[in-house]
Amino acid sequence: MNAAADLLVSGGLKAATVEAVSDVSGVSKVTLYRHWPSRQAIAAEAFGQLMREHLVVPKTDDPPADLVSYLVDIGAFYRGPLGVTFAELVGACANDPTTAAYFRTFFLDERRKGFATLVERCVESGYFRADADIDEVIDLFFGPLVYRTLVGHASVDDRAVNSIINHAIRGLRADPGAV
Repeated sequence: MNAAADLLVSGGLKAATVEAVSDVSGVSKVTLYRHWPSRQAIAAEAFGQLMREHLVVPKTDDPPADLVSYLVDIGAFYRGPLGVTFAELVGACANDPTTAAYFRTFFLDERRKGFATLVERCVESGYFRADADIDEVIDLFFGPLVYRTLVGHASVDDRAVNSIINHAIRGLRADPGAV
């Protein structure tokens, strides 16, 4: 995984071939194929590892601030070099159900679970409405960031990320009149 992660950082999905992972790690290609069905599957798992290292879900006594901080960090991650790799992996998922399954298992599920804890804390604190559906809230926040990263039609700079956050929060507030 470390070899695959290093290759993703240095050259994106194109660089993370089975041959390159084998060369860098010293693990035979046969062994790699015993554990992963494709280079995209290896890359998806390694990308999940990179996300864990770069994005830690904050946990202070201020759930709304933690939520905003985490989303701002994600926006910065997506507009960085690994954002391109993220888009490449999503593209690979579109044509390969096996890659999609690895991506969901090793990247998406963990990200959603971590963010769900932030949303739940916002609900429990009374900041968000009690009837907020956690999965829909996750999609509400991440959808625009992912879409902008994939399509490239608009920025994921800090101003845009904060605007998206503010629009979503306005609809989720327990007290709609609160700022």
